[in-house]
Amino acid sequence: MKKRRVKYEELSLNTKMQYLIWSLALSLVFCILLVFFFLCIYIGNYSVITHNMNLSSKFSLSFKENMDLKMYHYCVGSVDQKTLPIQDVNEAISVAQELRETTVRKESKEAIDRVIANCKNLKKRMRVLSKTESYDSRQQQLTSNVYVLTELIQSAMGDYIYYEAGYLKQVEDNMFIRIMIVGSILGVIVALIVAWMVRKSFRLAKEITHPISCLSENVRKVGHGNFEILPVETNVIEVKNLDQGIQKMARRIQTLLENVKEEERKQHMTQLELLQAQVSPHFLYNTLDTIVWMVEADMHDEAIEMLTHLSMFFRTALSKGEDVISLFDEVLHTKSYLEIQQIRYSDILEYSINLPEEFEMISLPKLTLQPLVENALYHGVKEKRGQSKITITFDDAGDDIIIQVLDDGIGMKEERLQEVKEGLKQNNNVGFGLAAVQGRLVLYFGAGYGIDIWSKYGEGTRIRVRIPKKFNFSDKKI
Repeated sequence: MKKRRVKYEELSLNTKMQYLIWSLALSLVFCILLVFFFLCIYIGNYSVITHNMNLSSKFSLSFKENMDLKMYHYCVGSVDQKTLPIQDVNEAISVAQELRETTVRKESKEAIDRVIANCKNLKKRMRVLSKTESYDSRQQQLTSNVYVLTELIQSAMGDYIYYEAGYLKQVEDNMFIRIMIVGSILGVIVALIVAWMVRKSFRLAKEITHPISCLSENVRKVGHGNFEILPVETNVIEVKNLDQGIQKMARRIQTLLENVKEEERKQHMTQLELLQAQVSPHFLYNTLDTIVWMVEADMHDEAIEMLTHLSMFFRTALSKGEDVISLFDEVLHTKSYLEIQQIRYSDILEYSINLPEEFEMISLPKLTLQPLVENALYHGVKEKRGQSKITITFDDAGDDIIIQVLDDGIGMKEERLQEVKEGLKQNNNVGFGLAAVQGRLVLYFGAGYGIDIWSKYGEGTRIRVRIPKKFNFSDKKI
């Protein structure tokens, strides 16, 4: 049974439909042939009995009258009947024997046997009568023998008709009962066939519709970017092939999207690295020029201090090739930068950094704060052309921390502020270092993190950075 089931499951959908149709057709043909077979049997039996009834009735009505008349004419020497009507008796015997062969009931057979026996006896009496020459003797034999035998023959045939009529009624009753039984059996068979066909039809429909619904759901998921779709369980070969094609398509699309994202990520990181690489030479040239100027001006202590801060700046910037450093090192790197710039711009620059001790070991991408401070210096403090202050604060925000870089420099007009905000959303290069920091933070932490900026012309600018307190950088391949 299991082997046959597997074979059925391997059939195509078209073959299964043909199998279902042929099963229904053959079942109905079988029922029709069965009904036809029983009807033929009953009709055959009924036809035989009715034929016997008609034949016996005709025999009974005409035999005695004809035979008596012919024998009377023969006895009186009428020219109408010169020979014995032996042929009529033989025909009667033939009819009786024919009835005997198709008769089933015992009483009817006994009655027809009496008809045959009396007919044979009648033939003997007719021959005896033909040998009698006396008119009176012939008349006596005609009355006492021939008439009596024809009466017995007619009576026996009447009995046969009576028994066959009763048998005919019995056959009709039995036929009605059997037709009811056969009809009931066929009704049960048809009901079982219909139930089986309905079950098979629903099962086949479910084998088709349910997998197609699952395929539709999988296609919908793929359309929404969810490529983790489960295989569809089905026995329909066409649906199975379609599912395999969708699975392969989803994997191919997922692979292609991952490759595209990886290429975009690499390209983006290359752009960010190139942008960051521009910071150090620019800053280094200006700082070295300042140191040269200090040495020439015999400001050796100030030059040594600037060289010390420059060394610390590059030591934290390099950080042994690591891209992720602690917040303590990032603040130390930013302080080195601000100390160097404060020597250069002592008349206009002040700064304040307040890092709580519990935040010192939080990890973040390096060069996150320094570009923001450099942006505040060059686009806020220097543009104001007066004493300004850069303040860096750190606030607890549950699972995140908020870092704010504030300056009371020149600030930005509303048009420029909207331009910068839109540039950050579109990842365009707006403001020195802002695009680089925003891009790296989003690449690491996701779209919920990064930079927000507020500014008012003449009052200053506030840049807020949100980063998580805990993040597994080893799982982030950048």
